[in-house]
Amino acid sequence: MRYIVFLLALGATAFGQVALPAVGKFPSTRVQVQIGVQEKAKGNDSYHKTQHIQPRFTFEGASGMLPIPAGEAVMLIISYDTRAKFVENRDSYKVLSTETLPVPAVPTGARRTLSFAPSDVSFDGYRDNSNVGGEAYKYYIFALRDTESKTLIDFETNCLPLANFCKATPAKRDEMLGLTKGTKFPMAFK
Repeated sequence: MRYIVFLLALGATAFGQVALPAVGKFPSTRVQVQIGVQEKAKGNDSYHKTQHIQPRFTFEGASGMLPIPAGEAVMLIISYDTRAKFVENRDSYKVLSTETLPVPAVPTGARRTLSFAPSDVSFDGYRDNSNVGGEAYKYYIFALRDTESKTLIDFETNCLPLANFCKATPAKRDEMLGLTKGTKFPMAFK
């Protein structure tokens, strides 16, 4: 059994995590997104695999003394079609899961970790034209919003083209967060 944990935080530097600036009622915060991916063989065949995907995030105030108001966290998990990738030589992505969690208000900025619902997928692990297909984890999109105003406090993704697109066109972040489960995930961002 192989266990891989992707610790992905676009707000982090080589020396530590950068605090996000204060937004509205939210004080300066630190957010770290973690996507745990456990992969193992399915049955007796070494090429049939399953992945257990466990998204979560750690959240704390830059100052432990300041209260943090209520918020909501949004997580989208994007998968890719292995047959399309390795047999048909094309990229085919879809929204595997989407979830919004309430983040309760707290009197101090103490660190806390919240988990999203896990997802399970199965796929063919061969990376050649014999691949029979399946879905495997590819990207995440995460956002933290103020509950009252719906103002984005944090927006992160490990999809570099999407991160660059949203940096240049911030208004498109809400459009990406509005994608629903099963929707085709576009890689040509406009």
